[in-house]
Amino acid sequence: MKINTVYKTLMTFVIIILSLASASGQDAYTVVLNSKIKYEVPANADVQTYEWKVYTNPDLDLEADALTECSLTAIAGEPNAINVEWLKDGIYYLTLSATGLNGCTNKKAWKYTVVSTPTIVFQDITSSDCADGVDEFAAIIVAELSAGIALAASQYPLTVDYQVTIDGATTNHTANVAYGDQLLKIEGITEDISNDKTYTIKIIEAKTKFGGVIQLGANITHTRTIYGLPPVSTINHN
Repeated sequence: MKINTVYKTLMTFVIIILSLASASGQDAYTVVLNSKIKYEVPANADVQTYEWKVYTNPDLDLEADALTECSLTAIAGEPNAINVEWLKDGIYYLTLSATGLNGCTNKKAWKYTVVSTPTIVFQDITSSDCADGVDEFAAIIVAELSAGIALAASQYPLTVDYQVTIDGATTNHTANVAYGDQLLKIEGITEDISNDKTYTIKIIEAKTKFGGVIQLGANITHTRTIYGLPPVSTINHN
């Protein structure tokens, strides 16, 4: 017997498919609150229509509120894809109904847990160095999904807004943090080889690759001290 083409296509989804009968008994994918993510399946000429929806219960009969829970935006020319913005913590079920040219419909669901638990902090709250003519500096950050659980690599790069303050003057900056090194590269620091200088660096806002909001933890301020070099007088030849 020839396998239905629509069914074969849907089975090629990159993520695990949850059947409707077992949607409530599977592990959920985790999404950070306020993330905006594009979901898609391979386009297939044998599929006539695609219908995307998000539900709030495993029975798939209570649709998520588009204004307060989950917003879906169609993508022009890509009916096999959908943009989803997750607006509220909770458990949701993203569904796709694909109807073939033969009139048969295949419906699949994926379970998602939306969380606002991720946090970001500096690994160390102080550091120091001697002036060496190099104004570049990077501080290690720690981003966690929850206590002791690192934020997944798929959420990177992070976008971090921070402030640098010296002698009462504050400047604003933005930097990306890669998953591999977790380094926040700091701009706005100028060394003075003659004098000690102390800079205060404060994280103001952080977001995931998808725009998910990362909460600010306790250690969001880092103090960086650059020590001036001791003077050396002109050498005398006697």
